[in-house]
Amino acid sequence: MKPYNELTPRGQILRLRQLCLKALEDYPIEAARVRYLTTESTTMFRVDARDGQKYVIRLYSELDSSLAENQTEMFWLSALARDTDLRVTQPVARTDGKYLTFVSGTGVPGEKRCALYRWVPGVQLEKHVSPQTYRQLGLIMAKLHKHAESLTLPAHIRPKRWDKVFYYPDEPVVYNTPEYSHLFTPDQVEIMERAIAQVNPFLANLYRELGRPFIIHADLHFWNVHIYRGRLYVIDFEDLVLGYPLQDIAICLYYLRNREDYAELAEAFQSGYATERAWPPFTQSDLHTLWMGRMANFANYAAQIDEPEGAREFINARCEELEKYL
Repeated sequence: MKPYNELTPRGQILRLRQLCLKALEDYPIEAARVRYLTTESTTMFRVDARDGQKYVIRLYSELDSSLAENQTEMFWLSALARDTDLRVTQPVARTDGKYLTFVSGTGVPGEKRCALYRWVPGVQLEKHVSPQTYRQLGLIMAKLHKHAESLTLPAHIRPKRWDKVFYYPDEPVVYNTPEYSHLFTPDQVEIMERAIAQVNPFLANLYRELGRPFIIHADLHFWNVHIYRGRLYVIDFEDLVLGYPLQDIAICLYYLRNREDYAELAEAFQSGYATERAWPPFTQSDLHTLWMGRMANFANYAAQIDEPEGAREFINARCEELEKYL
């Protein structure tokens, strides 16, 4: 049998599909059709059941999430389904009541972690950004925060913290290494280091001054929200962190930062949030500092996962922004 890393992308997908079929045997559904959807940080397949229900099965990437992070995701999603009427992605329990499946198969290296979710209707919010939808999104974020604030985390649930720029467990830091000097100029390395020197103390200080942190989505933006018949559905809880509302707000607004209607959208988002929970106090400088942290993190990440031409273009753009904010 041909080694997995020598297969074409299509060949790899076909082998991963076989893993999904094997994993689905542990769930209380009868699959009629399993089709490849996409590969982002995870690989996802659509599952059509014989009773007409639709699902998504997600194969987690060992590079982008850990078992502890997957357990945190399942814990909060199941609690949200139990305690609220929020429209969020819903994991499906196995026949034994567990949410995560470990599966291995011939021709695929190692053991894969996977989970099954109910299908989320609609399309990405990206094409439907407006003050109306962002007011609704602000309200949803406030409700998520209100729920998370009330949760007591079991001992085995240990979310990561966004307390430094490179906050993912075992995240490789490559921007200043000889191996990646073809992507980062000396000036860009210096810009990255100035930004990191400003952001790291700010993040660490949040955890000293703001009291008890709680679970936040940490990736809530218009690509991780679906809109269906005017209602918003939140997806992709893979990147949860133990943090503060300001961090979640900063991430959401980060993706609007270069739009001409930013001020109007940000105001609508804040008004929606404030109808459910007090808007946290912060300055524009605080917001920009958190944005710089995200830019530096993404530039380092892009260097590792993108083709050189695409990575260089992305790094150039982020470093230009970093210099502006610095």
